[in-house]
Amino acid sequence: MGKNFKVKTLFEGQFHERYQFSLDMKGNNYGGIFNDGEIQWFHPQPNMKLEDNHVEELESKVHSLITTHLG
Repeated sequence: MGKNFKVKTLFEGQFHERYQFSLDMKGNNYGGIFNDGEIQWFHPQPNMKLEDNHVEELESKVHSLITTHLG
């Protein structure tokens, strides 16, 4: 699915803690913020380059990777 998945904690230990992530997929670099189970994509957003079913699959994978990363 994606390569070079990276997660960085923002505002660690504070009430507005969230996670910034990045990954490479099909030669495109994507990133965003994961907060309260929701993904907010940075530009370019995957739906600009991928079909809807691929975006859903990508979001599911990102959610799984982040929750695994958080332990």
